[in-house]
Amino acid sequence: MADTPKFDPASGGSFSLRQALPSLIFDAILPVLTFDVLTRMGVSTLSALVTGGIFPAANIARGWFKSHRLDPLGIIVLTFLVLGTATSLVSGSVFFALIKDSFMTALFGLICLASLLGARPLMFYISRQFVAGEDPERIEWWNGLWKYPTFSSAMRFVTAAWGVVYLAEAAVRVLFALALTPATVVAISPVMAFGVTIAMIAWTRRYMMAMRERRLQEMKLEQVAVQS
Repeated sequence: MADTPKFDPASGGSFSLRQALPSLIFDAILPVLTFDVLTRMGVSTLSALVTGGIFPAANIARGWFKSHRLDPLGIIVLTFLVLGTATSLVSGSVFFALIKDSFMTALFGLICLASLLGARPLMFYISRQFVAGEDPERIEWWNGLWKYPTFSSAMRFVTAAWGVVYLAEAAVRVLFALALTPATVVAISPVMAFGVTIAMIAWTRRYMMAMRERRLQEMKLEQVAVQS
């Protein structure tokens, strides 16, 4: 149709280090540096862990002030940061402080898998946020893709993959907390979380582009069949 938005998801799908740098600083570098500095000053391990958690929370707040809204994933992250930190302080458990982020990771994985039972899976909406933003025409275009079986099946498969991977990551973090020193866990955990997220984003984009090419080939074959 002539009024269909001419928008290609691939045009804005590449990973940008500049866009990822704030998250890398707030979610990985600052918590590790804070933990190292405070423990060297004689601060308890638990207090150092809790203080380091301030920076990821600040990063979420920064995103909210920039966009003037909180997306569902941001609300989940913020809630678990607050509850995890409060519970860590009350319980005094270093182990819980080390694995509190695993609860958020596991919850996200479970939400992904549970959304497969709904009309549309979670990654359909998250992907739409990155692809379409607040543009009504792009949102309408993205929603219209759901009628194609290749697209809807791909979205469900991607959502299932994210759910399984994040549940596995949460389990690995708990094993790290049981087997490694607190300083090692603090250093590894955010790097692993950042790496897994980037890897999943890259895989998702590559997979969806492959599905897009497959759909284009199918359309060409259908046109040839009609013409013949």
